[in-house]
This record gives sequence, structure tokens and C-alpha cells, in this order.
Amino acid sequence: MAEVETLPAPEERGRTVIADRVVERIASAAAGEVESTVDSRGGFGRLVRGRLPSAEAVVAGRTSRISVEVGAVWPASLSQLTARVRDHVGERVHTLTGVEVTAVDVTVADVVHSTAPSRRVL
Repeated sequence: MAEVETLPAPEERGRTVIADRVVERIASAAAGEVESTVDSRGGFGRLVRGRLPSAEAVVAGRTSRISVEVGAVWPASLSQLTARVRDHVGERVHTLTGVEVTAVDVTVADVVHSTAPSRRVL
């Protein structure tokens, strides 16, 4: 009969490191999943400040703090929108990485109209 190999205890197997950039990408994607957010900043703003949503994260062991910038569709309630973004980003990062999110700071960096204005015909 073959001998069954047993695994060492989990603390002896090594460790998993989740890079800040991984958490940032997950947070950006999660922020974009929230209704009434805008996927990118247009024109000159994109060149100067980058795409929306964007995120920065600091991961320390099994915890992280995240800052997210989003664009909002007018006339969304910004307080409700930022609360939904905060909750969704924290949940998605924790679900996908196992990292506990201690805080999600949300900044609304742009507001756009929900429909493009119609062209004026002379």
C-alpha cells in the first residue's frame, strides 16, 4: 500500500502576498460596476488626470485602505452613490483577495449629464 504524504501545517507552507496594484485594479473595476458611475474621463481631463474610475491602495498584511476616484452621472445623489461605491468596493476586494478593507475613501472627480445634449439646429 502506498504511503500517504501529509502536508505541512499552513503556517509552514509559505505565505501569499497580495500586491497593492492588484487591490487597486480590483477596486477600480468594482467602482465601475456601481450604477451611476462613469467609466472614463473624456478629453483633456483624461490626459491630465487619467481614467475614471481609478484607485490607490495600501496593503499591510491582511488589511488594506483604499482611495477611489469616480465620475458620476448627473443627477445622481452623490451621498448615496459614494456609499454604494464604498460598500461594493470593500465587498469585492475582500471576496476576491481575502484582504480586510479597513476604509474606502471615495472622491467624485467628475460629473457628466446622463444624456448628451442634442445639437442645436439653426
